[in-house]
Amino acid sequence: MAKTLSFTDTSPQTVKIGDTTTSFTLICGNDNVATDLTNVTSITVKLGNTSGYLKSATVDPTSLTDPTTGQVTITFNADLMTSLPAGSYAIEVWVVDSTGTSIYPSDGSTGFTITNNIQSANGSVITTITFDDFVKELNKAASTIAKGDKGDTGAVGPIGPVGPAGKDGATVKVVTQAQYDALTDKTGLYVIQG
Repeated sequence: MAKTLSFTDTSPQTVKIGDTTTSFTLICGNDNVATDLTNVTSITVKLGNTSGYLKSATVDPTSLTDPTTGQVTITFNADLMTSLPAGSYAIEVWVVDSTGTSIYPSDGSTGFTITNNIQSANGSVITTITFDDFVKELNKAASTIAKGDKGDTGAVGPIGPVGPAGKDGATVKVVTQAQYDALTDKTGLYVIQG
């Protein structure tokens, strides 16, 4: 007879890192018929992965709700979860009674998964800084900016004062068209600006 090990229909088959309240309920059987665990003296649940055996947990036979159903419940407490990273695992149930040790399943092992919780994943942290630190960093960055190309020519400014007389004593007056038109005495030399 082949010893079988399967999860009950309502049992989870995945547990997150750090979850110490999840439990798996497994059925020990012979050719998928539940094994009566009434007379067992010890039950050990052993965990492993592709590298081999990792750790085990003991289940008290007196804690079985109904030993005739072959159901064994293993709770993933802190001791069992310690040092188990996310990944795929194998589980076996070792049952000892007056006839010897039975290992379920007899062929291979039954699998379960441990997954990362949100704290297991690396996220990006947004750094917070004070306003003064922000201004300081902004000024520091601005000081490293190279001078750019020359900008566009600006608007014409106001008319300057009349300059000194030239060699022949004549002065040139620079005025706008409106100023020239408003003059009543237009003697002398004028340059119309604009």
